[in-house]
Amino acid sequence: MTTATVRRRAAMALGAVTGVLALTAHAAPASAAPALPVRDTLPSGLTFEDCPALPAGADPTWWNCNVAVIAGGRLQIGKIDQTIDKPLRLTYAIGYDPETLEQKMIAVPLKGDPVRVTGGILGVPGTDVLPVLQVNAKPELAADPEFNVDAGTLLRLKLKVGVQNPLVGDQCTIGTKDDPITLNLTIGTTSPPPPNQPISGSPPVDVSSDPLVFKLKLVDNAFAVPKSSGCGPAGLFNGIVDWRAGLPAKAGTNTVVFDQYLASKAYTDLPA
Repeated sequence: MTTATVRRRAAMALGAVTGVLALTAHAAPASAAPALPVRDTLPSGLTFEDCPALPAGADPTWWNCNVAVIAGGRLQIGKIDQTIDKPLRLTYAIGYDPETLEQKMIAVPLKGDPVRVTGGILGVPGTDVLPVLQVNAKPELAADPEFNVDAGTLLRLKLKVGVQNPLVGDQCTIGTKDDPITLNLTIGTTSPPPPNQPISGSPPVDVSSDPLVFKLKLVDNAFAVPKSSGCGPAGLFNGIVDWRAGLPAKAGTNTVVFDQYLASKAYTDLPA
């Protein structure tokens, strides 16, 4: 498979050419193409219940709803290294103006249960038996996703990670809207600064046709992570969170691996 072919398939899987898919669906009935068998066990949450409402006057034949479920992988920031064992779901619509072909996107917030951080506040497994010593982390979008940013970045996610603990309140985050954790995710091979070494993702594989589903692996280990903010009254516990997580963490000391499934449907195929 050529590099150009891989990138074309990756772009389609990430929603960058869903307008073209909508055009194809408009030109011929969906039944005209033979259905692919389901070749993989699809994760839960790969549903279209959160598809956003389209703008007033939008023609649904030019719009697709896309559901990305991160079903596994790894999230390592600073001293915290977690296996992703609870799915995260990102739902977004991509459409095109039928006259100008201008692309438009509407994203909804990330959905998923908080992830229990192993070792809690002390960072020692088994010591977080009391709620006050437990820490949960919940990734949130700090900005809309960006697709096909450059030759190496298929998906850019700007995140903030909510830190949950009885002491830190409900405004404690690692990263903010103005200073997010910025992931430049690729299916290729990364080029991180040391001490990290290059790692590779994997291109999309179509695993189902009804709905259309791709499976791929996205990676980045060249990003930096800022300090925490908003932890406790007047940020009183920012220092504790930073000590526990090893923040700030410079570029080349953090890693994400996302095992992702992406489903896509034309808005004309969604329930009314």
